[in-house]
Amino acid sequence: MKGYLFDTHIHTKEASSCSRVYAEDIVKRYKELGYKGLCITDHVSVHQFSRHGESYEEQVEKYLSGYRAAKKFEDENFHIILGMEIRFLENDNDYLVYGFDEDFVKKHDMIHFKDPEEFRPFANEHNLIVFQAHPFRTGMTVVDREFLDGVEVYNGHGDHNSSNDVAYKWAEKYALRKLSGSDFHGNLSLEPGGVFFEEYLTDSYQVAEALRNNKYNLKIFEK
Repeated sequence: MKGYLFDTHIHTKEASSCSRVYAEDIVKRYKELGYKGLCITDHVSVHQFSRHGESYEEQVEKYLSGYRAAKKFEDENFHIILGMEIRFLENDNDYLVYGFDEDFVKKHDMIHFKDPEEFRPFANEHNLIVFQAHPFRTGMTVVDREFLDGVEVYNGHGDHNSSNDVAYKWAEKYALRKLSGSDFHGNLSLEPGGVFFEEYLTDSYQVAEALRNNKYNLKIFEK
């Protein structure tokens, strides 16, 4: 398939307590696989940030550490994009967010939003794009589609059954944007997901714009 292949869902050991692989090794593996970039989506939540330090400033610095570590191995043919997997206070649902930079996270308290309904006006104001991650994994709650821009229809995490087939059918039924990502935590031999962007992208704002305007195709996978 033509385009520039990026994985949209990556966790680093530097910043996510659940990840087992450092950014350097992740980047090396994906370069070997022929990818053109990664979206580093380390966890953003009260629970995760409580492990990072006492002040919000300290917590954000830890959250950014995986992205910054990966960025050191960026080159003209492989770019590292800042994203996040955010969890709100109401339950254990996770959401992938793109369209911001480091300063944005420093300036805005991202860990105390109650739910996607409260987050939606904030996302609209700041031109963020929001996809529910693995929406049909056990323990997840289906969200009103008006609070979402799309859903992750392929999640490659091998330790969970994310019911990707159900997510795909749900997205088709309600004409939601679809996203594919590995949800990488440590399995260097997994079958990674991702999307082919029509243009080569170099930052999170460009990724959000491409996703918003459907200028991408899903990596081929078994639904």
